[in-house]
Amino acid sequence: MKDRYTTTGLINNTQDWYDVRHKVQQDMMRPKSALYYLTEMEEIAIELADKIQEVKGKDGMLDPYALVQEYALEAVGCVFMGARLGALKGVGDGKQLIEILTKLMAITMDLIFLPKLLAPFLPIYKKFVKYQEEAFDICKKHVDEAIAKVKDTDDTVIAKLVRKCGKDSAIPLIMGIDALQVGIDTTGTSAAFLLYHLADNPDKQELLYQEICDIIGPDGKMTESALAKMKYMKACQIESQRILPAAFGTGRRAETDIVIAGYQIPKGTSVIRVGSTSSNDPTSFPNPEKFLPERWLRGCPERHSAHSFANIPWGHGARACIGQRFAKLELYVLMVKLVQRYRMEYTGDKVETVTHLVSMPDKPINIKFIKR
Repeated sequence: MKDRYTTTGLINNTQDWYDVRHKVQQDMMRPKSALYYLTEMEEIAIELADKIQEVKGKDGMLDPYALVQEYALEAVGCVFMGARLGALKGVGDGKQLIEILTKLMAITMDLIFLPKLLAPFLPIYKKFVKYQEEAFDICKKHVDEAIAKVKDTDDTVIAKLVRKCGKDSAIPLIMGIDALQVGIDTTGTSAAFLLYHLADNPDKQELLYQEICDIIGPDGKMTESALAKMKYMKACQIESQRILPAAFGTGRRAETDIVIAGYQIPKGTSVIRVGSTSSNDPTSFPNPEKFLPERWLRGCPERHSAHSFANIPWGHGARACIGQRFAKLELYVLMVKLVQRYRMEYTGDKVETVTHLVSMPDKPINIKFIKR
């Protein structure tokens, strides 16, 4: 794949990572960069709401996991490839990418635990390379088309990256590939857990619905000013990620000999921070299993007093998730559009996680969608 990946982008630990991050950091982390896509995100979320109406059972029951994965892919395509891929419609490149990503997820965990020197000789590795190349070529087609249309006045992510890196740079394309690799399962899983928490806590869901109605009405459209006022909605997203984060933690490699809590850690050791443990620690968050968005609202009696690092699902510092502004916007808009349209109910067993590359629901999340 070296003929395709002329830069490894942000999924590495080399000087190349620093060079790419330095060039894309400012545009990717600026709030306005994500808000530029608010209207498009709303259109995609409405398409999702329409599809739920079409495919749910006669009793209103549906496990939304596959649909929110399609929603996440459609959003990634809109932002990083400048195209609607057809994922929710189940057609074209969107359908093909969903199929490729499903195959990749099934074999990637096996590859992770294989010795690096052995992997290239195995059939499973050759399949992995084949699927990666297919995904790369689909993304390249759309990114190349978007770059060809870039104008000096454009404020799209692709336009900003082209202006920063140049039209011949591989970075805009690699950012699209990276978003495809790490943005679909994480955002899709976060969306599934979020809908579960709202459906399992009807009192909190109704408080959210009331906030939405007070700010934009039961059928109103999202605006930047409206989004800024939706404090409870944002608190719901934070609380859901606190309980069931899509990424269980983060890893670093010690650059020097260090001591942590009395443990001697030699230089070169990989250290894993299991964030899902700290975010569910009762000393930081009393009754941690309880879905309580009020923990994140200033002035509420339930407001938490935990250390600021007790819950950092997006990471922190130079390696914080570079796509978090876009992922949060996807979750916000999805929440508003679905709660406007449906009252959701969940009466099944408690949902927990099973960890692959990202954490996933350990069972189907069968939600009853009742039209308001």
